[in-house]
Amino acid sequence: YMVSLVFRDSLGPDPAGTLTESDSKRAVERYFYNIPRTMMTVFRCSFGDCSTDKGTPIFEHVTESYGWFWGFSFCIFLFIMVVGIGNVIGAVFVQATLAS
Repeated sequence: YMVSLVFRDSLGPDPAGTLTESDSKRAVERYFYNIPRTMMTVFRCSFGDCSTDKGTPIFEHVTESYGWFWGFSFCIFLFIMVVGIGNVIGAVFVQATLAS
């Protein structure tokens, strides 16, 4: 939820309603325009489906529109999610094996 709030506030459309000029920025804003959509995008990206409806990577557009910092931030988030979830799943299997 916290990551979704940060991404929505930083990558979503401008609340002032200014027009977006680039296609990349429009592609990004489509996936981060409100909190539920941002949460869905973060969930999808956490499990490997981080692409637009045209098949291009969302964070390729993020890096192009907003700079390398947001691409790097997503990489760190994804690393923590994959390693963290993998660690929990591995621990469940080890615990089950040791218990039997």
